[in-house]
Amino acid sequence: MTYNNILLKVPHFDENSTRGYLAFSQTKIDLFNEVNYQLSKQDLAEAVKLSGYTRKDKEQLSKESSTKELTNTGRMWACALQGVWKTMMDKDDLKLPATFDSYNICGKGFFKICSSDKFVKRFVYHCGRLGCEVCAQRAGARIAKKIERRIWLYGLRTRHLSKGRKNPLPSHVIEAIDPKDEFWNLSKQKQTLLLKRIRKLVGISGGVEINHLWTFDKSDLSPIYRPHKHLIAYGWIKSNASELVKEKFGINLVYHKVRNGTLRNRVDVFAVAYYQLSHCAVNHKKHSLKWFGDMSYNKISNKTLEQYKDEEYRLQDEEIERSKCCPLCNERLIPAKINKLFDDWRRWIPPISVLENGYEFDDGQFLSVDFVQGEKIPYYDENYQEIFKQTIKERKEILELKRPDLYNKKTNNQTLGCFI
Repeated sequence: MTYNNILLKVPHFDENSTRGYLAFSQTKIDLFNEVNYQLSKQDLAEAVKLSGYTRKDKEQLSKESSTKELTNTGRMWACALQGVWKTMMDKDDLKLPATFDSYNICGKGFFKICSSDKFVKRFVYHCGRLGCEVCAQRAGARIAKKIERRIWLYGLRTRHLSKGRKNPLPSHVIEAIDPKDEFWNLSKQKQTLLLKRIRKLVGISGGVEINHLWTFDKSDLSPIYRPHKHLIAYGWIKSNASELVKEKFGINLVYHKVRNGTLRNRVDVFAVAYYQLSHCAVNHKKHSLKWFGDMSYNKISNKTLEQYKDEEYRLQDEEIERSKCCPLCNERLIPAKINKLFDDWRRWIPPISVLENGYEFDDGQFLSVDFVQGEKIPYYDENYQEIFKQTIKERKEILELKRPDLYNKKTNNQTLGCFI
């Protein structure tokens, strides 16, 4: 039996024994068959723009997506960004993407200039948090890009060290444990150590883990509580993995490789990661993914992997660096502000599409931010009103003004006013 065709034997779980849990029948396994190309051409184009792919990658993406007009990724991100999930689900402080409040400057524009060549370019601030209601999709694209880069560089490193004799390809695997199992009664630390031993036993050498608490019916995206993990990993899963785990550890566990689960190029890795991040479990104080095995950070660092960059990654790095520099002198752009004392300044500002590509401005229209004098970087909304980043203390004060019933403490023992 080849690895591509492995569908591990599913242990029998009592559907009625655990509330909110659905048994692993064949119909439920079909819901697990998440295709790796869940991006439409429009979704891919948008994700590529957010993540920093180069022109060569964009051409490859067009070919990859030309016959695969699936839009589940777009539907999931749309639900997140429209606030559908904001008050819907909350489990052990874990929620879905775009369900936490944004910062006051998220999605707002700011300017950088080259003073010598009078060149200005507009940028958009994003906090990089998957939980942010404004920045979630861009954060998902950026994190997916980091996953793709680390995964693919590890494969390039293995190929280099073996002098071409080994050409490993990562796989997309689902790891699910019965919610009724005694495994969930263990501490988080013991769970992590046990999963490490289990993955080594079944043949997974290392990769990244994305935690999911819910799956979604593909017809109407209705949520079903079913905790599981998505792994993008290297290794060769044994055909009797479930039996081995049950025999040695006494845990009811399923490993299932999805359709088209072998990720044959870096675009496949990016597409899978971007889709899985659209509905993963998010905690605003912790990361949403975890590296394990031979790819954990204490085993191999990004600095080590960067030594094995190919031409494609070097081109990407050069293009990203160029976007931060002046195209005339190649010097780094510096933060700037609009000089509102400039005569009729609003009339001289072009449309946003021109600002994002940059243009040469008249002397005195923009001024550099003087950090020595204590100036802060100004951010601008659509009407060019100045907004400054709030400190944690300022955000707390604003929340107290908005909801005094929640934040106005009445006693020394921190009893909240709304519960008195």
